[in-house]
Formats: sequence, structure tokens, C-alpha cells
Amino acid sequence: MQEWRNLKVLHEKSVQQNKKLKEKNKKLRTENQQIKQENAELKIVTQDLLIRIEELEKIIFGKSKKNENDTNNNSFINPKKKKRQQPNRSKESYQRKKPKPEEITNTQKHTINECPNCQTKLRKKKIVIFYEEDIPLPNKDKQLKEVTEHQVEKGWCHKCRKWHTTIPLPPKKVIIGKKLKFFICYLSILIRTSNSQIIHLLKDTYQFSISNGEIARILKEMSIKFNPEFEKIKKAIQQSKGVHLDETSWRNLYLWVMASIENEDVIYLAGKNRGNGNIDNLLGKNFKGVRVTDGYAAYKNKDGKHQQCWAHPNRKLKELAKSKKLNKTTKQHCEQTYSDFSKIYKKIRKYITEPFNDKRRKQQKQRLLREIKLWRKPNPNDPKKIRNIKQQFFDYESEWLTCMDYEEVPCDNNKAERKLRHFVIKRKISFGTKTEHTSDNFSILSSVLMTHWKRPHDNFFQKLGEVC
Repeated sequence: MQEWRNLKVLHEKSVQQNKKLKEKNKKLRTENQQIKQENAELKIVTQDLLIRIEELEKIIFGKSKKNENDTNNNSFINPKKKKRQQPNRSKESYQRKKPKPEEITNTQKHTINECPNCQTKLRKKKIVIFYEEDIPLPNKDKQLKEVTEHQVEKGWCHKCRKWHTTIPLPPKKVIIGKKLKFFICYLSILIRTSNSQIIHLLKDTYQFSISNGEIARILKEMSIKFNPEFEKIKKAIQQSKGVHLDETSWRNLYLWVMASIENEDVIYLAGKNRGNGNIDNLLGKNFKGVRVTDGYAAYKNKDGKHQQCWAHPNRKLKELAKSKKLNKTTKQHCEQTYSDFSKIYKKIRKYITEPFNDKRRKQQKQRLLREIKLWRKPNPNDPKKIRNIKQQFFDYESEWLTCMDYEEVPCDNNKAERKLRHFVIKRKISFGTKTEHTSDNFSILSSVLMTHWKRPHDNFFQKLGEVC
């Protein structure tokens, strides 16, 4: 009986201990599941942070050069294709064109009668002609700038009690001519030189001295003269079938651009904030065309139809597919996602270049919609960047294929980015504009000059003179 009682006590203790161990085991399993879940979430966060670090490295240090020996050369993105054989070109096509007879300004004859070595008289002589194209270099002994003395007769009218002249007299005795004013606008806006560079260039090439203040006054004066043309271009773009809109940083503010999809007409607004009031200023009232823009929210809920830019997500997916911060599984998934997306993008670019047929376009649009819906389905291997891009295709579903409904409407906003690129380089050289007044002058001059610079014409400066 004593042994039985001892066994009973030991059994009760073992049951209690077993119960405690079960509870502890259950608790440890719960904790283990939580740790696994947290670990999976941390892996996703870490991967997103590594991608962000890679993007920041590209911004700060620039894109690294491709290494031919690198095994991860992403051959899926840029597969090596056989170069197309170009048609055979003649040797003359690689040389400068022969000048026209009216372009020849000087003729020099070089004769020879005797051999320079033995002084024997030469026979069977013939003429060989070649042309030398050159420019005159600055010379201190020669006057390079034009100075015109205007002798203006002035008369008094005893009835009007006023002095009268044939031409209006300027407020100063010495003024700067219109040709130089055009040239300064050309250097400042189109060649993207700073004021100090303009001063040195005019001094070295034309022996013309000018101050920083005079350049600023000239740009202000020319902006006033070009303002009617600026408004004319702006009105023509607003009445076109569609526009490209974009913006970039400009000193402490922003530079906005609106370009027509029909031609090279363009309007700039410099030194503005990033609010949607600038879009209203550019589009005006009752705009009925198509707006081609990126995913910036300020472009939403405006007059007319909206086309989202396909180049932006395509560029992001391409950079993600080329990333070296992803693990093998995620990288393969990103490569496949980019490959599928680029195929859809390629189809759209092909469709919009074909002659417009309403019935065929609707069928093509329905096929593209099915492919987009299939592509945008969530996948557990999607990094955060891909999830965000797919979410945009959910949020703006009706705005990705607007280009299929209209003739000659592009599916990307590359034109606006190219128009901004010219002045992004100028911003790096001269850091943009400082005041609101100089920003307004720059907006007018850049719009008029860039528009007429891209238009086909024989004499750019002559056209500017007609506009002015």
C-alpha cells in the first residue's frame, strides 16, 4: 500500500509537469510562428531598403559602367542582335559637301613651272581644285563690331509745341543694336551660356564690352517684345488635339513645360511651385484635348482626356530587373514581370503607328485590357515597387489606353522630358533664375526661341526679327 501511494503521488506530479510542458511547448510554437512571420516581413522591408539604397547610389554616384566580364549582365534585357547591314555608301558621303559657286568668297591660284629639285620645265600640266572652308578669327587691328552713327534731324512745331523726328530718339546716346540683342538671347537660352560666359565670348570674338546689368536689361526688353508671340504659341497649343505636361526642379522651385503633340510648339513656366494652379494656367479654360502626363496627382481631374505615360513604369521595372540587391527568386520574378510588361508596351507603340481604324482599334484595345488585367494580378514575390506600379494600373485603369481612342496620340511623355532636358543642363551651368521677374522673362524667351528653333526655316535670326 505504501508503494502504491508513492506511485500515485509520483503519477500526479508527472501529470502536472506534463501539463506544464505542453503549455510551454504551445507557447514556444506560437512565439516561433510570430518570429517566422516577423522574419518574413523584415526580409521584404530589407529588400525594399536595399533597392532604395541602390537608387540613391545611382542618383549620387551615377550609373556604373557595364562590365563585359560581369556574369550578371542581364542578357534578357538587351539581347545581342545581329546588326542590320546598312546599304553601301560611297566615299563622298563621308566627306564634306562641295560648296556651291555662289558660296565661294575667294580664289587663290598656285602655279608651278619648274621641278623644285632639278629645275626642269614641267609638261602636261593640269589644274586640281580643292576647297577650304574657314572662319575669320578675331583681329585687334580690324574692327569687328559695327558702329553706326545716326544723324537724326529734329524740328520744332509751333502749333503742336513739340519737337518731331523721323525716328524716335533713344534715352541714351549709345545703344545696343537689335542683331546683338538677338545673339545674346540665342546664347543665353539656346546655347545655355551664363552671363559671365556671354561677356567673355563677346569680348574675345567681337571686341564688344558689355556688363552683366546690360545683359539682364536686354533679356527683359526682348521678353516684352516676344510676349505677344508667347501668348500666340500658348493659345495654339491649348487648341491642339493634345499636350504633353511635365515639371522639374528649378533652383528652389519648379520649371513646367507644355508641348503640343502635333508639332514642336512648347511653352515653359519657370520659378513656379508644384501646385495644380500652374496646370490651369498652362491649359487655360475649356481644354478639350488629351493630356499626356506621368503619375503626378496634380494632373488628375482636369478638362479633357488623360493618358498615363507608359515609359515611366517601364523604366522603373527595367531598373528593378537589373538590380543586384535582389535574391535569386525575386530577381527572376522581376525579370519575367518586366519582360511581360515590355511586350504589352511594344504592342501599344506598334498599334498607335498604324493607320487609324476605329473598329480595329477597339478590338486591339480589348485585347490589351485583358493582357493588362492578367499582368497586374498580385504575386507574393512582388517587391514593393512592383506592387505600387500594379496598384497604379488598378487606380487609373481607364487612363492607360486613351491613346487607342484617338489618332496620333502617343502613349508616353518622352517629348516633354526631352523639352525639359535642354534646360536641365542650363540649370547645372547657371543654377536657374533667382527672382520672379527674371523667371517670367526666361519663360517667355525660352518658349518663343525653342519653338522657332525647332521649326523648319532657312534663317533663324531673320525669323526672330519678323516675330519681334
